[in-house]
Amino acid sequence: MAPMVEFSVLGPVEAAVEGRTVALAAEKPRALLAILLLSRNRVVSVSHLIDELWGEAPPETAAKALQVYVSQLRKAIGADRVVTRPPGYSLRVDDGELDLDRFERLVREGRELLAAGDAEPAAERLSGALELWRGPALAEFAAEPFARDAGARLEELRVAALEDRIDADLTLGRHTGLVSELEELVARNPFRERLRAQLMLALYRSGRQADALDAYRRTRETLVGELGIEPGAELQELERAILRQDRSLDVGRGERRAEQPYGRGPATRRPLAVGAAVAVALAVVTAATAFALTRDRSSAGGNSELRTFVVKVENFLGQSREGRRDVAAAVGGAYECTLSPEAAALRLDRVQRNRQSLLQQLAAVSVPDNERALRALDLLQKAGHASIAADWRYRDWLRGRTRCGPPDRGALRAAAHADARATRAKRQFLATFNPLARRFGERTWTATEF
Repeated sequence: MAPMVEFSVLGPVEAAVEGRTVALAAEKPRALLAILLLSRNRVVSVSHLIDELWGEAPPETAAKALQVYVSQLRKAIGADRVVTRPPGYSLRVDDGELDLDRFERLVREGRELLAAGDAEPAAERLSGALELWRGPALAEFAAEPFARDAGARLEELRVAALEDRIDADLTLGRHTGLVSELEELVARNPFRERLRAQLMLALYRSGRQADALDAYRRTRETLVGELGIEPGAELQELERAILRQDRSLDVGRGERRAEQPYGRGPATRRPLAVGAAVAVALAVVTAATAFALTRDRSSAGGNSELRTFVVKVENFLGQSREGRRDVAAAVGGAYECTLSPEAAALRLDRVQRNRQSLLQQLAAVSVPDNERALRALDLLQKAGHASIAADWRYRDWLRGRTRCGPPDRGALRAAAHADARATRAKRQFLATFNPLARRFGERTWTATEF
């Protein structure tokens, strides 16, 4: 009988064989384990592993070192676990062995219960999922190329699950006890409008109408001052509903369903309840009820929803284009000495915050039941993360400079490699999206425009 192995990535990366934690003291073998766990049961090429472990300038001995790390991993967790399969390696992880898989299963069950109106068991499932987290994911690998994007994606899953648990608690009338938690979450995540809506609703239901309106005022000041954008239509309508003391904001009123994508790809996107919590706030936004999309709906209805999706993506790309120009202006200013490195880095920070906020808004876009649209959104999110990662290279270079002027060759090579990766991701997205744009008479894009 094969020994039982438990893997953990929701916090420090660990492996335990028969309940005993495996000793992997060196950073590179543990990083290799993390990379293979994130791609569990799939083959990861040797070239990709080298790229992720050493970045753009691997040592000549990288391939041999990788073989040593694989050997160490096999000795630690079992030779049958790390399988050699051309062109690389695959880590076998069975059902329930990885904490991330258990987390995603509990979140999925919690959201399905919330969609069905069973708020109490939904809150229990979502709380159980969140209890699996032992700290920030992949924080120990902050210097490794793979960790920044992967860690951000995992953190996004955690915060989204936390928002769902808060929705369930609000549905159950636990608003008073949520206020302090939400205030802390908003302070840590100032650009997440869903958290701010939940805070406004919790304050209003706690008899603190003035505080709820003040929370909206502070939200608007933050979004306009930091990002140059107004709060979304849902937050604006929630403010108006609070001003008129709309009865639909009371506990147990105004339930509706909303569609929210979840998971890593098109196969896992599904209609989910936002819950009677923020759902009641959203109920005043529109009289239209979102429902599960089915493949047998009429062609006219499908085309209408598909057109709406295309227009929303076009709007996102237009805003991203402005960000692309701002990045070029900031970096160019540091090259040409019209900006100090510090000033250019501050500008990049602002652009990056705006982009991350846009990606959060993009994740909430309702996707029609169309294979091309689902794939386009998935590829766009990947391209967005790759583009942000590339621009972090420039920001890191600027922060290490004390004088303006062109970068050295090493910095240029690193940035060029990251740019090339982002460009490939954007081209994959455009190959799927541009035909949709042409179908509805919208503009098409090139990879250098956003």
